[in-house]
Amino acid sequence: AWVRTDGMPLLVNREHFMPDGYQPVELVDMSSYCPGNIVKIKYSGTQAERVAVDALIRMLKDAHTQGITVWQVSAAYRGESYQQQLFDQQVQEYMDKNDLSRADAISATRLTVMEPGSSEHHTGLAFDITVPGVAFKGTEQAEWLAENCWQYGFIIRYTSDKEDVTGILAEPWHIRYVGVEHSIPMRQQNLCLEEYIAK
Repeated sequence: AWVRTDGMPLLVNREHFMPDGYQPVELVDMSSYCPGNIVKIKYSGTQAERVAVDALIRMLKDAHTQGITVWQVSAAYRGESYQQQLFDQQVQEYMDKNDLSRADAISATRLTVMEPGSSEHHTGLAFDITVPGVAFKGTEQAEWLAENCWQYGFIIRYTSDKEDVTGILAEPWHIRYVGVEHSIPMRQQNLCLEEYIAK
């Protein structure tokens, strides 16, 4: 189910961990690479695959011409050690604040934080898009993305109608680059990545 080099898709989820030794092809530093007037990069040092960043810039430039101008990237590529940190922090928080046992805290954490090796962010092809200061769901940006992102090679990776397939609650802010030759048929046939790869 892997593919890449560069037939794109690449399924990473709780059942399919990153292939051993997987390396992103070409990471770029988004803070210096992306035009600041088009997209704000929340954290300096945020990296992602060049091919996906180029598509993102193209897409957001078009959004600007349509009057949707406030965009921020709050997460992109993450190495597995960083994902481990995020996971462990959340487990600790549940143990401290909710007085959960370690096992229960791990189960609770798995609902919202992917285990290291199972996060799409390891691919360098996924972005969390946000609007500073507001919840993303229901914003004009969220609506524009859902409507248009597939024309630029992106998919909304986790949608509410596919929660039973992906096992992930809907995340209107999490987009994944797969390339237009895949995003367009996925959109036309209403397939999530799991279903598309299974075909």
